[in-house]
Amino acid sequence: VKSTSLEQKGLIRLLLAAFMVFFLVSCSSKTSSQATQSIDGRYVYQDAVSRSVITISGDHWSMKTQFGAPGYYGNDAKYDSGSVQGNTLYYTASIPYGKVSGRTVTIGSRRYHKE
Repeated sequence: VKSTSLEQKGLIRLLLAAFMVFFLVSCSSKTSSQATQSIDGRYVYQDAVSRSVITISGDHWSMKTQFGAPGYYGNDAKYDSGSVQGNTLYYTASIPYGKVSGRTVTIGSRRYHKE
């Protein structure tokens, strides 16, 4: 009788250890895949009178806005830039400008989509 209960305890310990290993591996793989996602890249917004491209690289962002009808943008352009902290774009360290969520940058009511 004692050997059966020892075998059962050993089996229970083995199952618990296997479950813990599975749990730890699955948690670490999620963290690893989330860490590899980067917000770096080009994000585009276009309407009837302008086209804007935001480029995010590391802790810096820059934006070029061209005015005119699609396909006929003139040489007239406006440039802006600032810093990136986390998922927030700033003009300066204290003035937030926009927010990155997934593959979208939102600035006011405009949504810029990642290319």
